[in-house]
Amino acid sequence: EQSTLGNTVARLEAENSELLGLSTSTGAKRLIASVIGRPPALPYDTLVLDKGENDGVKEYTPVYIGGDQIIGFIAAVYPNTSVVTLATTPGFSSTVYVYGPNIYTTAVGVGGGTLEIQVPQGIDMKAGDVVVLPAFNAGVYGVISVIDSSPTRPEQFGYVSINTPLQGLRFVGIGEEPLRPLSFDEAKAVVEKVRQNFLELPVPSGVLVDVPEISTTTATSTATSTEL
Repeated sequence: EQSTLGNTVARLEAENSELLGLSTSTGAKRLIASVIGRPPALPYDTLVLDKGENDGVKEYTPVYIGGDQIIGFIAAVYPNTSVVTLATTPGFSSTVYVYGPNIYTTAVGVGGGTLEIQVPQGIDMKAGDVVVLPAFNAGVYGVISVIDSSPTRPEQFGYVSINTPLQGLRFVGIGEEPLRPLSFDEAKAVVEKVRQNFLELPVPSGVLVDVPEISTTTATSTATSTEL
């Protein structure tokens, strides 16, 4: 009984943590939905949610886990349910940006919650490199966990998985507005925004050592004094 109680408490704590991550996102308002169908019960990398048209769900709206990690989009909407197509669906191609080698390239879904990135040998791609899908107009998608490289092949492969296994997804967030095509300039802006947010850490006041800002008046006065 003690073991059963411990498992129940652990499950509830995990659910609360998952819901907290979705509810404290920095983006626009989202609808939280329960995942009622997932692989391997469903083919390919698809999810079925318990929210649909009657709840305001629209086609092509982004689907999130955690704070701002988009994993796919709503592909079909029914009165009380909806279907999510994940970026990792086999054959699904996405333009990605890989920090480290700092390159745009193409990732292909291979199923099981995994993206495959193929680049020529000689590009310094390694495990731990951060990957962004600019078209999703959001934060970091994931990191490269495995590199498959051989000197005898002209190409190398990197594999990216989301932090949570598909079988462990219980809740997701659904955006309000459908995704739209981005221009390359807009995609670059997403990459730069993510780069800045990824590199900057929330350091508490009093810990961060920084140069205090100088007011315009002080700067002008200093410049005048120097000239004199």
